[in-house]
Amino acid sequence: MANASLQSFLPQHHHSFLTSTAHDGSPPALLKLTTNASNSISFKVFASGASSVTTTAASTANSPAPTSVTAAAAATTSPPTPSLELLGQQLAAGDYRQADETTRALLIVLAGEAARRRGYVFFSEVQFIPTEDLRAVDALWLEHSGGRFGYSVQRRVWEKSLREFTRFFIKIGWMKKLDTDVEQFNYRAFPDEFIWELNDGTPEGHLPLTNALRGTRLLENIFTHPAFDCEEEDEAAAADEEKADTGSATGQNNKDDNKGRGRPKSLTDFKPDYSF
Repeated sequence: MANASLQSFLPQHHHSFLTSTAHDGSPPALLKLTTNASNSISFKVFASGASSVTTTAASTANSPAPTSVTAAAAATTSPPTPSLELLGQQLAAGDYRQADETTRALLIVLAGEAARRRGYVFFSEVQFIPTEDLRAVDALWLEHSGGRFGYSVQRRVWEKSLREFTRFFIKIGWMKKLDTDVEQFNYRAFPDEFIWELNDGTPEGHLPLTNALRGTRLLENIFTHPAFDCEEEDEAAAADEEKADTGSATGQNNKDDNKGRGRPKSLTDFKPDYSF
């Protein structure tokens, strides 16, 4: 259709157009348009005392068609669908950064339609995550970290921290100690200041990350999910051991003064403010 329309305006003979006289008084130029068998268009400009100039443009009929975006190319521009298989592949490859993203996406999918539409999980929606699925996610993290990463690991550290989140954040490395005379801690900046590799210096339970921008209830509900009920007795024993260690550190007479041991006074009023 495009070629037919073009030919209707350019029949197979010469067309001449006389340009208007130039402002400098030079003679008018003659413009001729011709077409040939190859359906190209030629423009010739004739002026007295000057040689002709020819410009040829191929018609749209001979122009190559625009390259279409293939399904494979489109797939590379969109994130892969989160799945346990994908998570296992990323963890096996040691790609903890992408595995963390996939874990977060999986929780959103598992938490229900409202969470999927919203793009994040409310703490009240954690109860809708199937027990077997949350255990499967945790098992993959345990398997590919030598038992150092995963929600169950974080829960154990949380219990040993007497369920006090500031102490918990410090122990798993989500907060860093500042170089100041007074002992102070601050939250790590996402993503550059977090540790995306497993080595001797990586704190136990450092991954996966959980957004605490809206408070710690989401983390608390994950840790107290029925998926981890089987560990309650062991964690209760660990918490009792932690209390005993704290009480014996300075003697029985000072145990009331040591209830806040391990928690810097400067963090008393801190609230989590993560964007990951």
